[in-house]
Amino acid sequence: MAIERMKLLSITGKEEKLNDTIANILLGSGIQPENALKVLEKGWKLTYYTYESEIKEIIKQAENLAQELGIENEIADRFSLPSICLSQTTEQIKIEIEEIEQKINTQKAICQKKQEEMKIIQKELIPIQHLKPLSVNLEELYHLRYLRFRYGNMSIENYEQMQKKEKDLEAIIIELERTEDKVWLIYFTPSDLANSIDSYFNVMKFERIWLPAEVKGKAIDFMKEVKHFNETSEQQINQAKEKLMELKETEGQKLFHYIQQLKVLEKVNEIKKYMAHDEKGSFYFVGWIPMEKVKTIVPALKQENLEFVIKSHDEVASIPPTHLKNHKLVKPFETIVNMYGIPNYTEMDPTTLVAITAFFMFGFMFGDIGQGAVILFIGLLLSKAKKALGPVLTAGGISAILFGFVYGSVFGKEGIIKGILPSPMSNINTMLIAGIASGAILILIAMIVNIRNGLKNGDKERIFFDKNGLAGLLFYTTILVVVIGFLQQGKLIISLGMLLILLGLPLILIIGKEKLGNILNHRKENKKTSIVEKIFEIIEMLLSMASNTISFVRLAAFAINHVGLCMAVYILAEMVGGAGSLVVAVIGNAIVIVLEGLIVAIQVLRLEYYELFSRFYTGNGREYKPMD
Repeated sequence: MAIERMKLLSITGKEEKLNDTIANILLGSGIQPENALKVLEKGWKLTYYTYESEIKEIIKQAENLAQELGIENEIADRFSLPSICLSQTTEQIKIEIEEIEQKINTQKAICQKKQEEMKIIQKELIPIQHLKPLSVNLEELYHLRYLRFRYGNMSIENYEQMQKKEKDLEAIIIELERTEDKVWLIYFTPSDLANSIDSYFNVMKFERIWLPAEVKGKAIDFMKEVKHFNETSEQQINQAKEKLMELKETEGQKLFHYIQQLKVLEKVNEIKKYMAHDEKGSFYFVGWIPMEKVKTIVPALKQENLEFVIKSHDEVASIPPTHLKNHKLVKPFETIVNMYGIPNYTEMDPTTLVAITAFFMFGFMFGDIGQGAVILFIGLLLSKAKKALGPVLTAGGISAILFGFVYGSVFGKEGIIKGILPSPMSNINTMLIAGIASGAILILIAMIVNIRNGLKNGDKERIFFDKNGLAGLLFYTTILVVVIGFLQQGKLIISLGMLLILLGLPLILIIGKEKLGNILNHRKENKKTSIVEKIFEIIEMLLSMASNTISFVRLAAFAINHVGLCMAVYILAEMVGGAGSLVVAVIGNAIVIVLEGLIVAIQVLRLEYYELFSRFYTGNGREYKPMD
């Protein structure tokens, strides 16, 4: 239950040391930067630093290059922000990265160009290979004076049908090759009959192939040239890939170093947004640092001959951030606290209180060994998966198991084991009283915490006259004692006069809270509150105390409700009978765990936030976010 003490550290130095100071001293030191112009008294003489927006783009460029070289995973595994000397500017690193990019792009362009050429030639080679039976130069076929040459293919069925009429055709047809379903052929026809012959072949679904202009010589010779070209291209591609591998070795380390420097420069850039400088070339940095880390950073500042001043939070107007420091068993409950609000630096961290009270209330309302074990198991799985909810569910499961032994409940079945106390269903009145009594005790604890916060802040008005201060504590305690005594003995245990004093005095102090607070704190009186307003405030306070106390009856109500739901599940299981009864029992228990577990968790949060936190907790702090 601790908020770590903070110190305000102000650092001044020469701008030529700025980047190295941030990279090697401030980063990872646990310091949270503050706006220097707002904190320093001489802020009117200072100006902000300009922001280098280009860094993020250069980092992205470098990371893309690492991905192209296939070393992005290596960089991710090895990456850290060590103490390094920022020997190069952003512009210098950018030029170096562009040179590496140019080397990579050159080799990639070779690979891409050759692959595209091979792809085009391969596409052209497919139809040409069927011309291998021809022993003529292919380009001569397109320069015939009286004949027209056509090359292509058609289906075997159409070709055989056409052969029956071949004698009637004014064309010479030469079959070149047959594949599984096609016949590759050429035909010659007189120039003046070409149109009619072509029309007939079109009807027969002849697919004409146009030979590229660069195809010359015999088909078999051309294919040899293509083969040679492909082999040469493959060699060039392999050479380019080898050079890329060489670049991975020679330039990869450089790239890794540049990315490191850029990441540090990016952090430096982020921190500079909070810093200021003057016309004399000096920088000014202000930030909050945990007290225990001061002893680590001070020697480094002295070694660099930097001027610095360390102040406590009460010496400055700035409010420190809140850094919660709790035991690992309690720490998961910080999530519940932070959902309401970050604790103020000057108030008590309620995490431990929340851990204890939430643990108690959840088990009180959901006491069952078997169902608690299921919740515990789920919590352990989520904890192993590093989910924030995991440890909280684990604690809830343990709480449910412990109260399950108290109630003697195993998966909603009573009688399997003997409970320490009778079942909630058989002791309804006792359970209701226990719920209200638990609530009263928790409210008293919340009031004591509020008084402690007042003492910590030196707020006398809050300590003595607040409805949750000593006045309210006396009033509430008196009512509780009188009610308990009356229920036990059937009469008032103190005299009526003493009762009026014990109740009247706190009410007077609460009504006069503002005026008495002004006197104790030597403040000028603010706007006066009318007597009618004060009366309504007292009425609201009385109703609030009553309703807040009675609100804890839900602890008992949900414990009884849990028993009732489980009884309903097993009644349905008995009605189904046979093997189906087990299925109903399992499904019923699952519904109870999920549905009622969720509702009980919500009730725990409601009681924490509305009945307890509202009495002592402001939650208007700001989270501690150090530079990493």
